[in-house]
Amino acid sequence: MLRDKALKIIYQTNREKVCSYILSNSGDEDEAKDVYQESMIAFYENVCNERFKGDSAISTYIYSIARFKWLNQIKKRGIRVSHHMEAQDTEEFHESPLVKLLDKEQQERIHEVLATLGAQCKKILIESIYHNSSIKEIAANEGYSSEQIVRNKKYKCLKKLKELIAAKPSLVAILKGHG
Repeated sequence: MLRDKALKIIYQTNREKVCSYILSNSGDEDEAKDVYQESMIAFYENVCNERFKGDSAISTYIYSIARFKWLNQIKKRGIRVSHHMEAQDTEEFHESPLVKLLDKEQQERIHEVLATLGAQCKKILIESIYHNSSIKEIAANEGYSSEQIVRNKKYKCLKKLKELIAAKPSLVAILKGHG
């Protein structure tokens, strides 16, 4: 029953943060609840399958899962909306050249920062954060001699990324979705 109590505490302490993220990013109450439930299930499964190694705080881990789930849901919604619009044979929406240019400029700024990290850092961060690979998996797949080397490199890469982003305040706004 200790596990149930721990899960209840984790559930209660992270719910507001995740739900407010979804609500502030074009979601409604029901969507926020659904994504949070799915995120907690994924968290629990990752713990049981030893995919969660404790390399980050539990709250950070759950928030990341929820964020990726929500972003995927938004992408799917966008695809459904575009199919729906095509099926109705309504007027086509043309994005203005200015909007396209601004989006491209924002992407270029983000790519510039990632390029300064170097290939090794990009690979480690993408594998660990986006693909949710464990330190052990990264060490094995990338040919590192120990997990500690990967841990140290990941820490240094994250630190460098934070410094690079902090040095460019315009990127902070872009990454938060206000740019």
